[in-house]
Amino acid sequence: MISLYGIVFFFFLTSWDYLIRDLHLIKLSQSFYTFLEYSFFAYILWSGISNKNFRKIILLLSIFFFLFQVIFFISTTRGRLDTVPVGIETILLLVFIFLFFYEHFIETKNEYIYHNHCFWIALGILIYLGGSFFFNILANDLEQGSSRKYWYLTYIAEIIKNILFSVAIIMYARKTGNNVSKQSSVPYLDMI
Repeated sequence: MISLYGIVFFFFLTSWDYLIRDLHLIKLSQSFYTFLEYSFFAYILWSGISNKNFRKIILLLSIFFFLFQVIFFISTTRGRLDTVPVGIETILLLVFIFLFFYEHFIETKNEYIYHNHCFWIALGILIYLGGSFFFNILANDLEQGSSRKYWYLTYIAEIIKNILFSVAIIMYARKTGNNVSKQSSVPYLDMI
């Protein structure tokens, strides 16, 4: 899922300036970007949680968020960024990350949490959203010059997120590699 996220957002971000010139399309693309980002992150966190009640909470809040996003898109005019949906997206995903960590710290398992690939994904999302939260919230209220002057700071959180997602891919590959090597076609007959 992380690989799909990377491919989709790479093409989305590289083609953004070249394909979208109309103001209405810019508003639509911003809403679609927020929708995609939230969907990917919520699904990844949902799949990393095994508690059925927490999963239901994520599903219910996601439905409400999508309904809110449609209503917001229809009822508002365009700013530089769709700050309200981005703010709500961030808060919801931070709640989901809290549920993920709560579940994994309450349960006792034989492996450390940092051996779980979802831990690295959750940590990456946490740093990315936390590092860019106030920039995204204030994007429409800041002057254009001030916004450009400090916007590069959000790239630091983006880079850290990408590094942690890479660690998650490596951890997932190691985990699936260990599972494949443990499965043998020869039965274990050593009884001693």
